[in-house]
Amino acid sequence: MKSQALVITDDPVYIDWLHNAAPGTDFSRVSSVDADRIEELASGAGKVPLILLQFDAGNAVERAALLEKIAQRMPEVALAAIAESEDPDLMLSAMRAGARDYLVLSRDQEKATALIGKLMRHSLHTGPAANRDGKILAVIGPYPDDGISFLGEHLALACAERVGGGGRSLLLDLAAPSGAGAIFLDLKQSYGVLDALQDVHRFDATLIETTFARHDSGLHVLSLPEELVGRPQLDAGDLQMLLEGVRGHFACTVITADGHMSLPAVKALLGSADRSILLSNQSILRSRHCKHLVQALRAENAELERLSLVVDNYQKRVGLEPENLAELFELPLLSAIHAQTGHRIQAMNTGKPIFSVAPKDPYCEEVRRLAAAMLGEPVKPAPEARAGGLIGRLFSGS
Repeated sequence: MKSQALVITDDPVYIDWLHNAAPGTDFSRVSSVDADRIEELASGAGKVPLILLQFDAGNAVERAALLEKIAQRMPEVALAAIAESEDPDLMLSAMRAGARDYLVLSRDQEKATALIGKLMRHSLHTGPAANRDGKILAVIGPYPDDGISFLGEHLALACAERVGGGGRSLLLDLAAPSGAGAIFLDLKQSYGVLDALQDVHRFDATLIETTFARHDSGLHVLSLPEELVGRPQLDAGDLQMLLEGVRGHFACTVITADGHMSLPAVKALLGSADRSILLSNQSILRSRHCKHLVQALRAENAELERLSLVVDNYQKRVGLEPENLAELFELPLLSAIHAQTGHRIQAMNTGKPIFSVAPKDPYCEEVRRLAAAMLGEPVKPAPEARAGGLIGRLFSGS
């Protein structure tokens, strides 16, 4: 018995093409654009697993609204768009409305059978993906600083090396300065974090493959818009939904943030992440702001059990030693890392990771060791702490 699919179109050419492309499926053309009628037909045909909607420039708004209604009423049905050409605006409109794929008339006809079969077997809900094995790692600084995104970029690349071909990795860059993660990797993104948060209810593999920026290494990247001025207001609930969505599609996701985000958003991030690091350095200013951030999070009953300290730009004999800072923050020390200043600036300015710009820089080994620790693998101990004269100043003011 052939499987059933409904095709919402006024043009029979799509039916002919689909029958030729996937002869094992019975495609029924429907001209009605009423959601009640579509639901009646889908139920009467024996719970149709797939509905395709034809999109063009003249009907895109109407079809997107219909697709969204069908998705809400029949979440168990896979939905896809079909169109005459690969129009980016039509594709994005369909994806945002809830389409799981976008088929172009007469293109890749030999692949259509497998593609339609995949759609029919696709997850039967439109919420976050069912797979929950992906790791979410967070890098948080007390205030905007380019070192947060720089570490996030390299941590994500190091995690991608470790998961290898077994899964994808994502850099989700929410830290300021805006767009730093994409800039440091020399990526032009037309779809970023704010778009993904807007589409959080329609998150799936097709949206990822058609919209996310991708580095040559294979790392997927979502950053804030480079041209953004000021701080966007991020809804904590949407952020949690996005994180749970990416968990099902990426073996490892590294998310960056800073303490100038809203406290509820930072709290939500910590609650969703498997491991998180607070990024400090040995300066009085950064250390005191770290202190205030940790105190504020504790007052909000944020989940800090999986939060550890990492000290950036570590140097010996400057007074504020990593283990002393960890003790004062009441956080475990995970690592102290350092890159030669010239190599760090060169990597940022050329849009290339320090892994390729200066592979022998100690930063490379230290970040890879950090990635291993955050993924639950064995790691070498952090540098031994030394007490210093500046430590008493850390908590002298509030």
